[in-house]
Amino acid sequence: MHFRRFTDADRALPFLGSTEFRADRWRNEHTRSTVLEDDGGAVAAGIMWTSRVHGDRYWARIAVAPQARRLGHGTAVFRHLSALRAAPLTFMARGYVDDAALGFADALGARTIQLVPPAIISPAAHGSLRRHPSIRGVAEVAWDRVLAANAATYAWTHAAWSPVAAAFAEPLSEDLADEVDSDASSVAVVAGEIRALVLVYRDSTPVLTAETTAAHTADGERLVEGAVRRSLEVLAGRGVRTVEFDGHISDPHFLPVWARLAPQGRWFRIVEVPAAD
Repeated sequence: MHFRRFTDADRALPFLGSTEFRADRWRNEHTRSTVLEDDGGAVAAGIMWTSRVHGDRYWARIAVAPQARRLGHGTAVFRHLSALRAAPLTFMARGYVDDAALGFADALGARTIQLVPPAIISPAAHGSLRRHPSIRGVAEVAWDRVLAANAATYAWTHAAWSPVAAAFAEPLSEDLADEVDSDASSVAVVAGEIRALVLVYRDSTPVLTAETTAAHTADGERLVEGAVRRSLEVLAGRGVRTVEFDGHISDPHFLPVWARLAPQGRWFRIVEVPAAD
């Protein structure tokens, strides 16, 4: 067995399926990918990268050909990726609680650092939430203020478990104008300042994020509640039947609102994996 660099041609490897892989060093020394070959054929592949928004850990993904599974190839790829690290960072992985990939991460010594609760909600559930007089549509607010509010929200909601990088705001914001449905998104404006933000991302199933712009916000839960209600009302008025929330159990103003919306779905884990020796 031997390892070699992953190339663009390797994207056609059948065992990768729809999993996205990129050529080795596609961005810099922190973006590596490799192929494990045995008897002249590829039996596994691995990829790792640092987020431009965070940079505190390596994300990793490993794929093994069906006929080569349970033979230690996945573990061998992980050890090789550990040796390729340009910085002494741990790894991260994520998935639904019953995903095989997370079972593999657990076998490597993973520990849970964040949980994402079941996310599927009907916009018709907006009636369980209260309105708030400070709420308005994102389209009514200058876009640069929305970007600043989103960056502030993102920074504090990730600070305790995955701190942002120094220059995180630019990559966080670069595609937001194309991704966000401004008419359905909502803000709470108090004393001229954005205090809470709900962004609706365009997708086949709309995805919503919701929190205050600072960890300690007066009446924060009520502000988030009112903003979520407005966004769900807009989507329900369009005939949208299902939305998905992207939030964490550590989000203190979002979670109580989420709990009132009869959410359905599967729990999602984000884990830290120690690098192999």
